[in-house]
Amino acid sequence: MGKGNTDHFAELRLSMEADGGELLRAFVREASLVEKVPAAIASLIASDAEQIWRVLCQSSGQPERAAVLLSSSKGEVRAKILLYGHSRFSAILPSLGAHLQRGGGLSYRERGVDGWEITLHRSIETSREMVGVEASISEAAATAPTEAVQIDAPQERDSAAIARCFLAVYGHNYVHREVFSPYRYWRKVENGELIPMVSRDARGEVIGHVALERDPGALIAERGEAVVLPSYRGRHLLERMTERLTDEAVKLGLVGIYAEPVTTHTFSQRNDERAGMPTCAILLGAAPETLHSKDLPVPTAGQRQSFLLTFRFLKSARTCEIVAPNEYRDVISSTYDSLGVSVSLSGGRTPTETRSMTSIAVNDGGYGRIRFETIGSNAAIELAQATNDVSGLGARAMQLSAHLEDPGLPLLVESARRLGFFFCGLAPAFSEGRDLLLMQRLSEPLDINELQLFTDQTKELAAFIERDRQSAPSQR
Repeated sequence: MGKGNTDHFAELRLSMEADGGELLRAFVREASLVEKVPAAIASLIASDAEQIWRVLCQSSGQPERAAVLLSSSKGEVRAKILLYGHSRFSAILPSLGAHLQRGGGLSYRERGVDGWEITLHRSIETSREMVGVEASISEAAATAPTEAVQIDAPQERDSAAIARCFLAVYGHNYVHREVFSPYRYWRKVENGELIPMVSRDARGEVIGHVALERDPGALIAERGEAVVLPSYRGRHLLERMTERLTDEAVKLGLVGIYAEPVTTHTFSQRNDERAGMPTCAILLGAAPETLHSKDLPVPTAGQRQSFLLTFRFLKSARTCEIVAPNEYRDVISSTYDSLGVSVSLSGGRTPTETRSMTSIAVNDGGYGRIRFETIGSNAAIELAQATNDVSGLGARAMQLSAHLEDPGLPLLVESARRLGFFFCGLAPAFSEGRDLLLMQRLSEPLDINELQLFTDQTKELAAFIERDRQSAPSQR
């Protein structure tokens, strides 16, 4: 998103329930800050949006869905609330302006035959009066001076405080269970599997955490286990911790850093965008529906959770030669362009091996993986057997991966598409420095339009994936 560009906006979708007010406030404030709106104005329009939301929820019957859009241009920041239920809200719309703080504006208009569009707006031009008003808003932690927060590497004695941060945000429902065990957590740090950074408040208390997770000898590391206490969000702490981790990764000689941000909100995605980590793949249905932060309601209720795969090479001037199936040449080239990598594309040849070498796995969340280490002339038979095996192990979604330079890749892609697999993206340097093509197959419905996506590049990739999914034989 860029200031002054009306074609870009941040979006949040959620149910018409008062409990979502805090999520909405946090979203509007952080999205405003991303648009370079002054903190005082961001806090004011966020507070206005939360108040209007709570008033609207009092008039809501069934918990209908609503969308909130944030944009800025021409010296003004705007938060739009898109509602369903024309008659239900008609009576209260004229009185909403009375709930705004000084200097705020509100307008509304009909949207379709059964909806309303409410727009909150504020001037971005700051004044001493506005700065004074900011101090009266109950966001002391969120608006405290950034200099009061320190970024450093944690000590063993911080392990319990880190666990409390994850417990406060996720409850006990977090995929990396070791964060709740100070002993197990610190053992991974000592073994070099985890390289963490923390944020501390003025008293030295841990208020945020991000870490690089690395398998022994791996050339890449995952930036994950990210958490910031709600009262400190909107201050770019994830970005600042990520910058420190990037420095550490360079010192360790790593090739790249990746992350798997959720698609139930865009907070982590924005951090990846600022860190120069474009989206390389979208992992649909990769985790159970219940996997989410306890303080962020899930707008995609009713379907499995999906993640993005974002990546950044730490060394420039990288080139590679790959085999590109005709169906995916353009999207592969576009993805490499976003990574700053120069590629040479070839159309593939007859597999040099007769037999394929494969491996399969299914995790506790019902996500299966099929890896072709080598693609042989028997790829179609091998893939069909592996797909049956992974399904038999209870996979509700499965991923297929193969090396992008393997001459048999077009043959494998052709066979995979006949079985209902579709394009998913790329996994750069994921196989001992070698790049992988990713495909997926789903066994249950998933609406890709429900995903919260931040960048245009990610949305374009999602649109391609959906077209390819709809063209798969099992999806017709």
